[in-house]
Amino acid sequence: MNRALKVAELLKSEISDIIRTRLKDPRVGFVTITNVVLSPDLKNAKVYFSALGGIERGEQALEGLQSASAFIQRILGKRLRLRNTPLLRFYLDTSWEYGSHIDQLIEQIHNHDHANENEPQ
Repeated sequence: MNRALKVAELLKSEISDIIRTRLKDPRVGFVTITNVVLSPDLKNAKVYFSALGGIERGEQALEGLQSASAFIQRILGKRLRLRNTPLLRFYLDTSWEYGSHIDQLIEQIHNHDHANENEPQ
């Protein structure tokens, strides 16, 4: 595993812990860090998260995380032994919501097909 992937996993774990234990912003309710993508030079990190409560709550959480990014970076800098603490950019991960929508569509098609099988010809 290369260094960027190892550091990304470490960042994911530490950011999750910081949000859970240190962040008091009410906009950032139930947030799960889903992925961290680091630039090759380890100076920039894209932090993807999902939020319980749909897109509207996710957008509120995004605002809260963006305003807290310097605070989170400062704590990361104290916890991690890196030459430079990566600049954090937060992004709402809606892939789970898209997947859920696809599952619902498949279920509707399945139910529709099953109903048509039971109709008399």
